[in-house]
Amino acid sequence: MALTLYYAPISCALVPYVALTEARAQFDVHLINVRSGEQLSADYLKMNPKHKVPVLLIDGQPLTENVAILQWIAHQYPEARLLPTELDEFKAISLLAWCASGIHPHLSPNLAPERYCDVPGSEGGVRRCAQRFLLESFRIADQMLRNREWFFDHFTLPDIYFFWCYRRASLFNVDTSGLPNCRLHYNRVLTSRVWRQ
Repeated sequence: MALTLYYAPISCALVPYVALTEARAQFDVHLINVRSGEQLSADYLKMNPKHKVPVLLIDGQPLTENVAILQWIAHQYPEARLLPTELDEFKAISLLAWCASGIHPHLSPNLAPERYCDVPGSEGGVRRCAQRFLLESFRIADQMLRNREWFFDHFTLPDIYFFWCYRRASLFNVDTSGLPNCRLHYNRVLTSRVWRQ
């Protein structure tokens, strides 16, 4: 099986990159230069009209959206145990969906607030609102991670996606000083996982 991950540095394409590495999958990485607009090229749009990364090309067939890509990886490489079992599998998918739809969308307004409100001078307000929503989600995650290493009894996909969300927020100077469990989780992923070794 031929796998190619279309990837841009710093982007959420890091999430399937980590998952594939954890699964010890053989895959190629195709870097996409989003600053130059490569994701808007005719060739890329033919593969992914949503003009986003990541895309996982599986034997020439594109799969998009992190929640779908991550589940495909988990089911293709069950020995990696990237999803828990039984009811916890669906709870893990719920956490993936939360990262994708409840946390991730509040990261982008910090980078490009003008995409979310075109009123002159509104950039600061857009960032403040986005950060308020991020902190609300991070507080929930902080409670979930209290006295726990991972979201479940071992490292799983929600740990990867949440790690990326928290990492990205830190690049936007979101004040997470009151969230010790999130910080511990972040540091644990950085220091203990295969993709960093």
